[in-house]
Amino acid sequence: MAIWHQQKRKSSRCALVKSTLCLAILTAMGNVHAEETKADNTKAVETQKKNDKDIEVIEVRGIRASMAQNLNIKRMSNAVVDAITAEDIGKFPDKNVADSLQRVPGVIIQRDGGEGATVSIRGLSSDLTFTQLNGNFIASSPGDPSRSFDYSLLPSAMISMVEVFKSPEARLDEGGVGGTVILHTRTPFAMEANSGLVNVEYTYADVTDKYEPQFAGVYSWKNEDEDFGLLVGYTRQHRTNRTLSGGTNANIWRWNGDDANPPVDVNGNPVDNNNGWGKITDARGQQYQGIWFPQVVRTAVVKEQRERDGIQVTGQWRPADDWEVTANYFHFNLGQDRTLSAVDMPEWLLSPDFLTAIHLDPSGTIATGMDFSAGAGGAPADMQFPWIRGTYVREESSSDTFDFKINYEGDDFTARLIAGHTSSEGGPAESWEAAYKSSNWGEERDSISNAAQYAGWSLGSDRVSMYMDPNTLNNLLAGAGGGRDPGSSNSSFVRSTLEETYVQLDTDFYVEWGLIDKVSVGAKYRHAKLHRETGNNFFISPDLDVEARLAAGEEITRFDSYQWNGGMPLAMDILNTSGEGNIAGGFDINLMPTIDWEKYRSLILQNYVPYTRIEDNFVYDIEETISAMYLQGDFSFSDFRGNLGVRVVRTETLSSSTDLYTFFLDHTDDATGEPVTGDDRFVENYDLISRETSDTHVLPSFNLAWDATDNLVVRTAVAKVISRPGYNAMGSQERISWVSEEWADDRKEFNVLPGFRGSGGNKDLKPFESLQADLSVEYYYGEGSAVGAALFYKKVDNFVVPLVIESTRFYQGMPGIIEPGEITVSPYSTTGNGTDAKSQGWELFMQHSFESGFGLYANYTRNDTNQAGISVDGLEVGESPLVGSADYQYNLSAYYENDDFSIRGSYNKRGEVVQGINSGLNVYQDPYDQLDVNASYSITEALTLTGSVINLTESEQTSRVGNDTTARLLNTSYSGRRFYAGISYKF
Repeated sequence: MAIWHQQKRKSSRCALVKSTLCLAILTAMGNVHAEETKADNTKAVETQKKNDKDIEVIEVRGIRASMAQNLNIKRMSNAVVDAITAEDIGKFPDKNVADSLQRVPGVIIQRDGGEGATVSIRGLSSDLTFTQLNGNFIASSPGDPSRSFDYSLLPSAMISMVEVFKSPEARLDEGGVGGTVILHTRTPFAMEANSGLVNVEYTYADVTDKYEPQFAGVYSWKNEDEDFGLLVGYTRQHRTNRTLSGGTNANIWRWNGDDANPPVDVNGNPVDNNNGWGKITDARGQQYQGIWFPQVVRTAVVKEQRERDGIQVTGQWRPADDWEVTANYFHFNLGQDRTLSAVDMPEWLLSPDFLTAIHLDPSGTIATGMDFSAGAGGAPADMQFPWIRGTYVREESSSDTFDFKINYEGDDFTARLIAGHTSSEGGPAESWEAAYKSSNWGEERDSISNAAQYAGWSLGSDRVSMYMDPNTLNNLLAGAGGGRDPGSSNSSFVRSTLEETYVQLDTDFYVEWGLIDKVSVGAKYRHAKLHRETGNNFFISPDLDVEARLAAGEEITRFDSYQWNGGMPLAMDILNTSGEGNIAGGFDINLMPTIDWEKYRSLILQNYVPYTRIEDNFVYDIEETISAMYLQGDFSFSDFRGNLGVRVVRTETLSSSTDLYTFFLDHTDDATGEPVTGDDRFVENYDLISRETSDTHVLPSFNLAWDATDNLVVRTAVAKVISRPGYNAMGSQERISWVSEEWADDRKEFNVLPGFRGSGGNKDLKPFESLQADLSVEYYYGEGSAVGAALFYKKVDNFVVPLVIESTRFYQGMPGIIEPGEITVSPYSTTGNGTDAKSQGWELFMQHSFESGFGLYANYTRNDTNQAGISVDGLEVGESPLVGSADYQYNLSAYYENDDFSIRGSYNKRGEVVQGINSGLNVYQDPYDQLDVNASYSITEALTLTGSVINLTESEQTSRVGNDTTARLLNTSYSGRRFYAGISYKF
């Protein structure tokens, strides 16, 4: 039960403001407590039970009422806060909470399968957005762990309100340099007894041509004395996603210049591409040097079956007027069966025997297309090009949270004790890959077309196009083409588990200490554990004695799998007989052969047995112990109100990973004394590396709001905030490989270069630190109507940037192979801390409700970030803008509603987004815009028909390498336009 304390101001204007504050917050919970004020400077300490006779129940329904709530919460907050409230129970403004958040000024989202998945605030990475459920951390782990909350797990039907804190308060948990998002669920005491909702909805997408159901139900009960209540909610959704994408697989662009002609960025500065290539000659003798070209060009179709379940159980008990106990249990589960079907055109045919031409952009430095033909050099040749390949994944992610809260109300203080545990686990149960080389040759050459097979690709400004000989599929179905080299097959996966236990004690003292109205003191303890592991899925012979092998200390490896024992199905047996259809966006292709994945799996299982191996040598663990204390004072004087506080946080981190060094060279087998050559000539060395770090941060915060007039609010805020580095950035294993001159020479057709190369995390990463300031003016001129402007500034140190660099370090050596000493690893993929980055900008918003039922809402955010320095191990390695930053974003929503009908159109656009460094250059995601439409019609007061169209504009996402006018296309993707139609019954 919430307690609301109010002190009558000497100024009637300020008394009105405080009354409106109470009204706004309580309306969002479904109840408004009308409190009587006493004489000047008298504190009114009342509870809901004592004021039953004064309670006014306001039922909030409709777009206009919901937007008025949002505006009132914003107006009356001491901090810089935006809010989103449900129009009605089970009726969140969008199908996904993240989709709703993108309407908030300064918020952008990243989508997965067309659904909002992660949230970024004011141009900072989603890892810097701290998401909480009812004020506490909620674990979500979709396989590869991240500090970003995975919004695709969360059913929006369970959420009643979302608060977005852009400026912190000392009482709030640290962790959001970008901002803090608090998701509020419903409670039985805030709802009518025996009330609830049943919603059934169907969805259809243009990329799937499927109609699929989803269900949401909520039921709330409380006894007549309203001292015991129970709420139960359940949602289930079946959804097919299909994403069409084209781009450069592995995201690598190569440079084939020489030392006298290095690659440069848009400012003419040399960049270290680390993906060099020699001079290229085509069939006409034309030579190409000093150009950028993609390593592999790909068109791909991802099909995904998603099964989402959500359960909420909330109980409340009020054993006495002064005590309230609340217990919550939340379970979210997301099952994903996913296949990727791809057509690849790799770089291995860059020779006069196959390459007929390279097309260049106007600058003559970037390849925009390549043409290939079998026998282009004059002699018959089997092109084995393109590759037909893909992956098959069965994956499940779940999140479970239990929390327990006790609230006590004294005469002039309140105390709260909260304890809880949240855990998540996720990752594939099965993951494997298959690939086939297309061919113009076969065992029965007379029965297969032997004409000059041809293929090619081109990159437009926002689209990948491919073409190939129509005989390609016929040849494959007739027996031409073989499976990929089994030695390079991939069946690896990543799984993770994340858990956190927390205990928190908060006390609010209501005082009369001059300007101070309330003093809040609290402490919180959090202990988190993350385990991330990798493994493989193999299909092995049923005759293999697995237990005996393991007992002998021998692992089951890929050499025991069907690929190495003649069991790989023939292309002609598993290919679909026609090319993939319904290519509604993402790329263009005249023919796209694909694998029948279920048939492939069925054929394997007829003769082989699935076996999963967890790789003990490829794990990392992170353990964090966080202790925090805070002191905050809320004040008011004259027309001013706000808070001043400090939070002190100590974080102790233990990071452990198994690092791997692999050496490719000719050597002698220790067991047999025989020389090892060929593909088996490698030696591996594992090292377990652990590191403990600790840091203490003092985080002051100050928020001030000035109610300059009855309608005008001026705010300012200053604070220091932190965010901890991403799990992968810290924990990822270091993997270094060394290739000998002999090995490289034997594999020169694949452009294998001698020397060291590798990747790894950075256990020395420091937490992000930000000094930030806000200044805003808001004018509220009518019910649900306002305009405002804000300035913001963030100075961010220790921001994390993904890098591909040259790294020099000391290596302890390996007897008989490498002597101890300094080694140079290039390319080396890692992360580094940036320093002295700035993110600054301004926001505008406008909201207006017309008496006719029409309404408008618009906002615009402009964000500028500088080129900040980046360092690894104390050495400057480059510059980058803040990862995740977008230079602008705006939203425009227009609606109309009457007693029975409502419709709203919401247009969102965000500018170019910085995504890191790749191939020596920055990666950018192009501007993206999307239009969504929602409508409803009330048949009766309880029964409502609903309909929505998501991505009416059929928008696609595009990313590229480099920000010059001839930028290199990296990827385009289209997840479809989706339609919803449903019926809701509210009781």
